[in-house]
This record gives sequence, C-alpha cells and structure tokens, in this order.
Amino acid sequence: MTEELDVQQLWQQAQDMLRAGEINRALWDAAAAVQPITIDADTLILGLPSGQMQHASYLETAANKTRLQQILESLAGRRLDLRVISGTTQEAWQRLQQREQAVAETTVSAARTRAAGQTAINIWREGGQQINQIFTGARARARSIDLAQLLTQALPLIWETEQKARQQDPEAQDLHSRQLDRILDRIATYCNVPGPVVALEYLRYRSAQDKT
Repeated sequence: MTEELDVQQLWQQAQDMLRAGEINRALWDAAAAVQPITIDADTLILGLPSGQMQHASYLETAANKTRLQQILESLAGRRLDLRVISGTTQEAWQRLQQREQAVAETTVSAARTRAAGQTAINIWREGGQQINQIFTGARARARSIDLAQLLTQALPLIWETEQKARQQDPEAQDLHSRQLDRILDRIATYCNVPGPVVALEYLRYRSAQDKT
C-alpha cells in the first residue's frame, strides 16, 4: 500500500472517529474539506484549495487540534502534528518547502552579514581608540616634528585595521570607506592639517604595503 493511500485511509478513519464523538459541525466540515497530502517527519500535511483556507482556522484551534492529534495518535501509533497549507497536491507542498528554505537561507545569510558587519565596525572602533591613544596629549606638544612622528606611528595601525575589517566583511565597501574617512579626518584634526593631506600620506603608505 502506498504512502498516499495510507494517508488517505488514516485521515478517513480520523474523520469517522471525529464524527462519532462530540458534535462539532464546523470542525467536521473543515476535516472533510482538506486533502491529506503526506506525512513529513512527524507532521501530517493537509491541503486546502486556496479559496477554502477559511477552514484552516477550525483545524488549528488549540482544542480542535488537540482532539485531532489524539485521534491520529490512536490510529497511527505515534503522535503527529498537523499543518494546513494552501494547495492540495504534493507539488504544492514541495513548492512551499522550497519557498521556506529560500527564506530561511536568506534569513541566515542576512544574519551572518549583520554579524560580520558588526564585527567589522568593532574592528574599526578598536583601531580608532588605539589611534586616539597615540595622539593623546598631542595638542600640548604642538611641534610639527612630534605630530609627524605620531602620524608615522598611526599609518601602520590604520592599514592593519583596514585589512582586518575588510577581511571580516569584504562586501561592506561603503562601511569601510566611511570608517576610514572618519579615522583620517580625526588624525587631520589632531595634526591640524587638511584631511586630504593625511589621506594622501595613507594612500602612499598603503600602496607601499600592497607592493610588498
């Protein structure tokens, strides 16, 4: 006997037992309207034509669902959950599974992207804090040579921070550009020079590192 016939017989027997119990015509009508499709793991998949989905609510209320599960367990020898879908064929169930899998994968991918982005932000934040420490007290030492020496200390740190952040989240190009600009502008403020001057020095340093 095929699984389809087993499911059909199981549901027919469940309806017979349901009608032998307490009168509940709305539930009886809903049970008669659905088409048993398959058993997936421990879930009995029931289908309704798209225009009759109003019956689903009668099958899924806590009391009615519990009653149906009790009947099915007595017939199948194991506890089965119930799920009602739109569509009455195996193909409808497969399409729904495919859509749900795609949504799940998108959700997981989005979560990973958010996590990677947050980690990259943390890397930039830590790099910025280290640069702040380098320039702490720099305003009290206004000599240009001192500021230049601090800048030479900061450039490798910027490069290392950028490398780590980009490796963590290679797709977040806008994020990395904004964070890099923020750090360069901060250093320019410390050094009391235009931002493009610091940016140019960093580009020279980065280019030299990329060649090594």
